[in-house]
Amino acid sequence: MKPKRTLTLLLAGALLPLAAMAQNVKWTVGYTNAPGSLYVETIKTVPARIEAATQGRLKIELYDTLVAGAEQPAAVRDGRLDASFAVSPWLSAEAPLVNFGALPGLITDQETYQKMLDPMLRAEVAKVWAAKYNARQVATGVFEEQCIISKAPIRTVADFAGKKFRVHNTEAATLISTIGGVPTPIPFGEITTALQRGIVDAVMTSVGTANGFGFASVAKQLSIWRIGTIVPWSFVVNQQVWTKLPADLKPLVEAEFRKIEQEHFARAAQFSKENIDRLVKSGMTLYVAPPEELAKLFSPANVKPVYDTWYSLNDKAGTDGRALVKQINDFKAKL
Repeated sequence: MKPKRTLTLLLAGALLPLAAMAQNVKWTVGYTNAPGSLYVETIKTVPARIEAATQGRLKIELYDTLVAGAEQPAAVRDGRLDASFAVSPWLSAEAPLVNFGALPGLITDQETYQKMLDPMLRAEVAKVWAAKYNARQVATGVFEEQCIISKAPIRTVADFAGKKFRVHNTEAATLISTIGGVPTPIPFGEITTALQRGIVDAVMTSVGTANGFGFASVAKQLSIWRIGTIVPWSFVVNQQVWTKLPADLKPLVEAEFRKIEQEHFARAAQFSKENIDRLVKSGMTLYVAPPEELAKLFSPANVKPVYDTWYSLNDKAGTDGRALVKQINDFKAKL
């Protein structure tokens, strides 16, 4: 063998392992541990599915305590996390536009939300992630049916008055306050104890999380009031981290996440029903607010302060909340 050819082969052989190493990527990804939720059930499947879809070249490592849930979007922006399954309700101050799903009466079911995703909502939310958090939105989803857990029945709008409510978004807090309730902040991990000890009288959460936290052991009233119906989450990746991902992996990752998202939405309605059934079998009394009570709850006098507050937050954040609400209402009119 000629010396020049031998040297070329040796160099090529030496570079192959380096090239292979350069193509293997690991992402540190944050999420919020909401036990029992469809959000967590979906997330659990992601590492194995992405590893399989990329033939082991992208590995996702999940962490729920590395960065607190409310701080994860900022951590993605700053590069402290490569990515996050970010939950929207905590972003009311900095990115209020993503909380459109909490506006009373705007989008009242998951099916309508899903229909609006690709005509407009996905792109509108992606703009916020890019502008506010230097992040690329790769997938989105929703928590299951929202409910109110309480010791005493809440069966009329008047029953809200004077009760201390743990809510998870600014819009719900404004509505509860308007009808006489008292929004009370409680750390996520302490809400079961807070309800048990009477620090709060009622807790707003998803039905899956209600099961995951064992609420049936501390309270027996389960109410569905259609408050904050759509609680979205987004899988977002730091823009520089996404840019560095090998070009041939990007379409594989996007395609697999889209499959995960579609399966997530397909499962949502049944998941909610199963969890409501479990809560009832655990001894809880189910109450679904009838149309006449919902009409009182969502009267113009009660709803206007919520929208006004949300519009004001968007004005301060530099986003156009009024335009988005108009787009949503125009789309609904065509359904």
